[in-house]
Amino acid sequence: MDMHKIKAEWAALESRWYKLLFLVGLRNEEGQSLSKMLNVPYLNLNRHLSEKLQNIPKASYPLQVGEILNKWMEEYEETAFCLGDMEILFDKQLQQHPIRLLENLSKRFKLIVCWPGQYDGKSLTYAIPAHPEYFTCSDFEGIVITV
Repeated sequence: MDMHKIKAEWAALESRWYKLLFLVGLRNEEGQSLSKMLNVPYLNLNRHLSEKLQNIPKASYPLQVGEILNKWMEEYEETAFCLGDMEILFDKQLQQHPIRLLENLSKRFKLIVCWPGQYDGKSLTYAIPAHPEYFTCSDFEGIVITV
């Protein structure tokens, strides 16, 4: 992992509208270590969203996910986060476009995202095409670093 490059891109996000840095190929444990080095909270999206969505009707999921994450981040006295354990965002029941959700959050918060898929130089993907949670996006804002 090229810490110099990550720190340089992280610092450069301050001047951007979307403060979003995708780290592809970074395991969640490495994301946790990175968050400590950068002194930003590591947020486990799978755990938090699954807990918060338990008492919400499935039909309300699409409207609630972004709001739940916004409120959670506001609870911290921080403006920067490392997001990991985020596979839940690809669950079809949530009806989310993970990239758009992260872009919206990155207007208010500086984000490092431990992307659980691949990057081919053009598109961020998650899973394989035959998988029910397959996702691909080539039209996105943010910086991508493959580690």
